[in-house]
Amino acid sequence: MEAALATRGTTMRGYWVLTCLIEGDASSQTSLSDTLAIDASDMVRLIDGLEEQGWAKRERDPKDRRRQIVMSTKKGVKAQAELAELVAAAEATALDESTGKQLKHLRKLTQAVLVADLEPNPDEVKGA
Repeated sequence: MEAALATRGTTMRGYWVLTCLIEGDASSQTSLSDTLAIDASDMVRLIDGLEEQGWAKRERDPKDRRRQIVMSTKKGVKAQAELAELVAAAEATALDESTGKQLKHLRKLTQAVLVADLEPNPDEVKGA
């Protein structure tokens, strides 16, 4: 997948960030770092790359001028759709040997992990 994305000048992590921006609208750099478990300094570089491509832009949060809001551009929305096709094709090639049942199971497990990660941790809620 990295090789396929490199043909468009990005990486898997860049694709993840762009996808988060599109699916979740605007977000702070800190929120993106937390969501994707990417170090803050790495996130800055990833967003810099997306800005250079014209796929994302940063703006000051009008409610808190210290905070940067990151959002996708129209060009970014179009690019993400094209990148999603590249990723799907690369995934299909990589998983070509797998059966449909195995792929269905893999997707179900992946979805369960993602959903579990979004749910609040009961221990953290109790401590709040």
